[in-house]
Amino acid sequence: MSISAAKRLGREAAGFLRQEQGSGLTLVAFSMLTLAAASGLAFDAGRGYLIKAKLSQAVDAAALAGGRALAGRDSDRYRSQVTKYFKANFPDGYLGVAVADTDLDVQLRGDQIEVTASVEVPATLLRTVSIRGFNVSASAAVDRTVRGLEIAMVLDNSGSMNGRKLNDLKAAADTLVEALYDGRGSADNVYVSLVPFTARANVKGQGRVHPGKAPNKDFVCFDVRPGAHAVGDGNPVEMPFEHYSGPFSPKKNPKAYGDKICPKTAVQPLTRDRAVVEDAIADMKAKGCTRYDLGAAWGWRALSPKWQGFWQGVEVEQPFDYGAQGLDKAVIIMTDGENTPKDCALDLESKQETEAMFVEACDAMKNEGILVYTVTFQVEDEATNTIFESCASGSERAFKSPSGPELISAFAEIASDLSTLRLVQ
Repeated sequence: MSISAAKRLGREAAGFLRQEQGSGLTLVAFSMLTLAAASGLAFDAGRGYLIKAKLSQAVDAAALAGGRALAGRDSDRYRSQVTKYFKANFPDGYLGVAVADTDLDVQLRGDQIEVTASVEVPATLLRTVSIRGFNVSASAAVDRTVRGLEIAMVLDNSGSMNGRKLNDLKAAADTLVEALYDGRGSADNVYVSLVPFTARANVKGQGRVHPGKAPNKDFVCFDVRPGAHAVGDGNPVEMPFEHYSGPFSPKKNPKAYGDKICPKTAVQPLTRDRAVVEDAIADMKAKGCTRYDLGAAWGWRALSPKWQGFWQGVEVEQPFDYGAQGLDKAVIIMTDGENTPKDCALDLESKQETEAMFVEACDAMKNEGILVYTVTFQVEDEATNTIFESCASGSERAFKSPSGPELISAFAEIASDLSTLRLVQ
């Protein structure tokens, strides 16, 4: 009961007591008024407590959902998630409370998202003492941080990606980079590798990886290693690589070698430097055939501690050991279509064999504790979509993107999934 209502009730009681006639009817009326006020206070206070608890739960859920959607700083995206989760947890009409959009306030301050909700609760029995309602509010704040992370983006650069599709992919990759670096030029605990692939992956500039002088200094791709080493993470000492010697010779037919086999943009090993990653993304060109199994293998090698000392331009101890404290390892594998080993690259392996090799690489990475995210982009072949879903670390980490905006959204969701959210109030 409010102070003003209590004072009013006191004045009325004093008035009753001053009545000289002091009839029993007056005392009964006063007793009923007092009982109604006390009952109203108890009933509406209990109702208000339930509403407060429900409102707090809804605000917490909304703030966490907004925090997960902060990647890319898309205001419409994180605000829509806040609203969606708030309404799901505090439906309009709950215990007689009407909820308007204006009742919800969302503020972003650096890496912290703050959500406040305030609702008007209509009184029931308290109306007998002219109290028409009261206000209930709740607030929550979530900090978003990125744990120590080594991540490889394994991205399809084959010819079918030419034009708008490649532009969409670059925008999606930039969205993830922006979210991971949070506007900074570098981050002490975030290391990103870019692995563009076609029929192979280009490792130019990595003299410790390949034997002798490369036949073409700008395009350095290898034959498929035999047996289990084909998509394994064995380093160049455990199992050496041999320069590509297939039908599209880098010496006799260098144009076909670049157009079909070896992508223009080379593998960028792990780096803390955001500009280096963004430059590599911008440099990607769409040409050639598709072997996402071999792309996945190079993504694994970019993260495998077996490759410590082989990648040039990275910190000495990288890639860090599996299970290092405070460190996650993750790979994103993206394609826009089926493998084309025979009808394009003229490789010896069948399409079915390369798909089995892809699944083998995915399983091996997951067994080492690497988080595997998969993204198919405008892929109509359901078999490919199914293979990529089985590759991922759970179906919630497999994304099918029918359009450019959905591709960008998939990469933003991956960035959010890699973030740690903490309620701070």
